Amino acid sequence: MKKFICLLLALAMVLSLAACGGDTPASTNAPQSTQATQAPETTKAPETAASTEAAGSEAAPADANWDTKGLPAVTAGCLTGDVLITSVGQSPEATTLANLLKRAKVDGYTLNNTVTADAVTSMYKVLVMVVGGSSKGLGGAGLDQEKETARVTAVIDKAKELGMTIVCMHIGGVDRRGTMSDAFIDLAFPSAQYAIVVAEGDTDNHMHDILAKNNVPSAFVEKQMDARTVLTYMMGK
Repeated sequence: MKKFICLLLALAMVLSLAACGGDTPASTNAPQSTQATQAPETTKAPETAASTEAAGSEAAPADANWDTKGLPAVTAGCLTGDVLITSVGQSPEATTLANLLKRAKVDGYTLNNTVTADAVTSMYKVLVMVVGGSSKGLGGAGLDQEKETARVTAVIDKAKELGMTIVCMHIGGVDRRGTMSDAFIDLAFPSAQYAIVVAEGDTDNHMHDILAKNNVPSAFVEKQMDARTVLTYMMGK
């Protein structure tokens, strides 16, 4: 009996070992590979004012104390050669401008408020017309509105014939607006290739709209001193 029991125990042990040995251990799956790392997206360079500026409507330089009101900006050194400054309407602003240039020790310009076409010669490369009507100024120069209109018209024609660069300025502000001054603005500004305007004199955009027709590079400033700064900048001084 004891032998029989021992035999049963031995058989049970054999069967148990066989069962354990027969189980194939479950294969461990290789860890799933992590998703391939995507190449980092190219960071778009931030847009700058220069990159977004529409053609033909450049902003003024970053340190400039003037605005363009949507027109092209004037550029440094865009005026080369001798400059002839004259009044259109005989207001005192042309003389004021010349005095400001003198104080800044800027050379290369001639002031002649009553210059005639015959005196506009090839020695000059730039014509600066400072616009503003003054009855007192016209009378003092022995002119009236009709004679001044004829003089300025002839000067503009001569400047165009000589290929001079024409700059129109209105720096008298609101005091140099009105029927007579506006007539002189309408006479001179359509010929402008560059313009400098004290902004308070153009709140109605009268000059701006004339300049916009030809997309004229322009500077709109706060005061006369700024107008001198723009002009000297354009002269490369």
